[in-house]
This record gives sequence, C-alpha cells and structure tokens, in this order.
Amino acid sequence: MILSYPVFRYMGMSSSLPLPSWKVILSQILFYFILEDFVFYWGHRILHTKWLYKHVHSVHHEYATPFGLTSEYAHPAEILFLGFATIIGPAITGPHLLTLWLWMVLRVLETVEAHCGYHFPWSFSKIFPLYGGADFHDYHHRLLYTKSGNYSSTFVYVDRIFGTDKGYRKLKALKSEVEASKKQM
Repeated sequence: MILSYPVFRYMGMSSSLPLPSWKVILSQILFYFILEDFVFYWGHRILHTKWLYKHVHSVHHEYATPFGLTSEYAHPAEILFLGFATIIGPAITGPHLLTLWLWMVLRVLETVEAHCGYHFPWSFSKIFPLYGGADFHDYHHRLLYTKSGNYSSTFVYVDRIFGTDKGYRKLKALKSEVEASKKQM
C-alpha cells in the first residue's frame, strides 16, 4: 500500500481537476474488470495446483460454504499474488484517483457478493448472464482443490473458453431437469 501511490503516480495517475468524463471512467472500469478476470483466472488456477493449494490457497478454502468475509480471508502470499490482477489495469492506464477509488469499491463489492453464499433474486447474474456471482463461485468452494473449476473472479467466459466450468454447467442442467419434472407432477 505504501508503494502503490508512487507507482501509480509514476504510471500516470492524476488527482487534479477536471474530473474525467463518465465515459472515460466507465470504459476504464470495464477494461479493468475484463483484464482482472483474465489474469485472476490464471493466478487462481495456479493456486489450485497441489503444493500451492496445500500451503497457500487452502486458507481461503477453509470454509466450504463461503460468506462475505471469506472473500478477503486468505494467506498473505495469495493476497499479493491475486492482488496483482486487481492493480494491473490501473497500472497500465494511469487513471484519475476517482476512477481508481470506484474500481476498488466495485471490485471489493463484487468479491464479497461472489462469496456471500446467496444467489439473490436481484443478483446481477440474472440480468447479465456473463456475470458469475455467488452461485457460480459457491460451486467452486464445494469441491476438491484439483477438480473445482470456476476459477474466474467476475465473469464466466474464461471458464467457458477453457472448459473449467463443465461440472457447474452439468449441475445446473440437472437442477433444471429436476425442477421441470417437479412442475409436470
């Protein structure tokens, strides 16, 4: 944290007026979410290798049914490792301080929501199907480290591309079939 301010200043972050337009803020935050999700996917997948899971990532997976605070409950090495995914976008673009703050707030809200353990009826995943949400990430926490899948932080596209969500999709299809058969009875 102490080093982040000089690094971001060096990368071009500004804090002066005028504030950036909403289009600039929105486009940068969208870029950050997409880039962060891709980088996070690979970092998270690496953390599920046998040695790293046993010595680092197992701290985060201590609870099979996650709740909001487990999103930030992790080994310090994991926080540094996956935190890189969160700061790489702003480090590349050198945003305004307001954009950086909005990004950090949205990122923390997203990760807490993904770990909340509830798939609320008003969840963003019901409106935007590429968003994973709590249901998507809960599946990840329920399984053994080598077969968990669903490694993405925010969206489902990277898991879909690399096939690491096959088990989740099969489970959802099975649940849909069961619900349909119950309605027919």
